[in-house]
Amino acid sequence: MGANYSLSSSHHTTTEPVLPDSNHCERTADFVRWSLAQLQINFRESPGLLRVQLPEFDHSAFDGQAEIELTLDKPNDQETQESLDWNSRFGLWLCKRLLAGAPALHLRPHEQPNAVKDISEPLLKAYRVDGGNVHLGGCQLTDYPFLRLSFAVNDNGDCSLRHFFVALDGSSVSDKLAKELCFSNLERIEKLPPRIDSTTLDTMIATGLRTAAKMSTVRDPSAVVVDPVLVSLIWVKRASSQIQFTIGDATTTLSFSGWAKLLRAQPYIAAHSGASTFHLAATDDGRIDAHEQISTCQQSGQRVLLQELVTCSVTQKKVMAEHTQICPVSGQPALHSEFSTCNVCKQSVSKGVLETKICKACHTLVKIKKDDPRLVWILGEHAGLDRWGHWQFAETQHVYIAQASSFLKRLLVVVDKESLAICHMATASRMSSDWLPVSEVDAAELLMP
Repeated sequence: MGANYSLSSSHHTTTEPVLPDSNHCERTADFVRWSLAQLQINFRESPGLLRVQLPEFDHSAFDGQAEIELTLDKPNDQETQESLDWNSRFGLWLCKRLLAGAPALHLRPHEQPNAVKDISEPLLKAYRVDGGNVHLGGCQLTDYPFLRLSFAVNDNGDCSLRHFFVALDGSSVSDKLAKELCFSNLERIEKLPPRIDSTTLDTMIATGLRTAAKMSTVRDPSAVVVDPVLVSLIWVKRASSQIQFTIGDATTTLSFSGWAKLLRAQPYIAAHSGASTFHLAATDDGRIDAHEQISTCQQSGQRVLLQELVTCSVTQKKVMAEHTQICPVSGQPALHSEFSTCNVCKQSVSKGVLETKICKACHTLVKIKKDDPRLVWILGEHAGLDRWGHWQFAETQHVYIAQASSFLKRLLVVVDKESLAICHMATASRMSSDWLPVSEVDAAELLMP
């Protein structure tokens, strides 16, 4: 774009076009150095001067001169020296050479990844897969354009360019994003820049100029911005893909998208455990999950999810729930092999609640009155028991354990909590700790009203 705004000009009234505010400023001399380097034009520098060795095909632009001098720190006072004024011969020539016939200068961040391998290597290194592999599947790199409008500024003789960045949607680019995407370290795209149709570019420029005008210190809604010295398109790579983890026949993926330069490995969120991890493994039945969420059943040796293991309350082994059952006294799981029968209530209980072959429930009977609701239910179902007194009581998950006594005899009744059916009956003398099972005939007599 040709320059309609000179570094040496200044504005004194708000009726003239305004300059947008921006924190992205670059000294004109530095921009010239960068431009010449990008154009691969040699130059030498001495205090206050830049001597540019022109390519042969550029001699005609400067009256056949092979070398020109530029003043860097002050306005040129010699006719033989070129000016940094953007409306000068040198300024117009430099913009023309940078644009190379295009309506905008095509740039890209110097340090951004430009190939899939530049993304895949650092990403994939972050993951560890036990007994399997990880690879990138179907990665797509897309060029996304940002508009850079460069405005000339002359602040008391200090010449600089004020860069204003605009996104494709017309919004101004935050300083944070501009820094993250390295908009201060750009390089020219010499060959085959990404394509953009003229209508889209014209719309971006028009929208960008309106956005820039709003960012000026002049709060005039009708204000227009000065013409930029140079219009540039910064092409930033945006990546979208999936990371695929494979262990045996099992496969899972982690999708990602974002600016290629800002991509960082993200933890895999396991579908089964919900754990966040960079270290993946698989269960024996082929479920991929976080390594730390997979463990071995100490009973079967099978690798399963940690959440599928329970602790045996007797042996403290971590085992699959299918190898255990719940102790009706403790309410805790225990291995099937760690169950035994209580000598009193005859219930199958874990060995952890047995003491001298009697379960904790039978050891801890407490006295109750006949109006205890639980006893009322039992006596209502089995009226013959109402003849007994001095009741003691305990309960497990499945049964009531009730013990009564008379002058010479004791009675033990084990009753199912749901059906109130008698599970076990036994008697003992007041002077003996040995319980004798009650026969069916005797039980019928005891329960008879």
